Amino acid sequence: MNTSELAQFLSWDSEFFGKRIGRIQADHLTLEGLAGVLAWQQEQAVDCLYFLADPNLPDSLRLAEANGFHLVDLRVTLESSGELPQSLPAGVRPWQPRDRDALRAIARISHRDSRFYFDGHFSTERCDALYETWIDKSLDGYADAALVADVDGCAAGYITCHRDPQEGRIGLVAVHPDFQGRALGQALVKAALAWAGGEGFRKVSVVTQGRNTAAQRLYQRCGFLTRSVALWYHWWNELQDRE
Repeated sequence: MNTSELAQFLSWDSEFFGKRIGRIQADHLTLEGLAGVLAWQQEQAVDCLYFLADPNLPDSLRLAEANGFHLVDLRVTLESSGELPQSLPAGVRPWQPRDRDALRAIARISHRDSRFYFDGHFSTERCDALYETWIDKSLDGYADAALVADVDGCAAGYITCHRDPQEGRIGLVAVHPDFQGRALGQALVKAALAWAGGEGFRKVSVVTQGRNTAAQRLYQRCGFLTRSVALWYHWWNELQDRE
């Protein structure tokens, strides 16, 4: 197998984190495949490898764990069930340029259940900046829509929406801690469902972390059911110092 089929060098991640990062292309490992991946890692001088693993293949998981891959996240994909609403709920609106600073501030503190924080090799400051950058890029066109929970004219939370070939997809969701407990998260998710319905989709998917039970309960209250789970592993070159 061509080495380019085994793993991919991630230029954006590498530049952002200041470490050479790659991702294994397959969702499982064999002895032959692992040998090829590690040979590619040496050739490319890669510091970190991401591996999104099928949890139903125990031999592959044991092989990964025996060779320095560490579990950093349980990736949970959920999908909507039932009819999608046709209009945005009260208090939710499309984002406006004046919201950007508030949304950036929310992003910096709202996604700390992610694998990047849990890994331990990335500094908290850099992980905060990752999500600040992520919402910025989403507002600048990476997302197909960004909706805001408005409280007295202030942006108290956000949800980003994407068009996939067969369904709508939710990207980032967050509510500022000062405004939690007001059902704003539910309003934002229902708004994303309405956006997807308006785009002609019949279904919406979203990904969250296994450790983020609050998010899972939020989606379940909005009619989502679990579609699949996968395991995120990270492998680090033993010679790579931590930040």
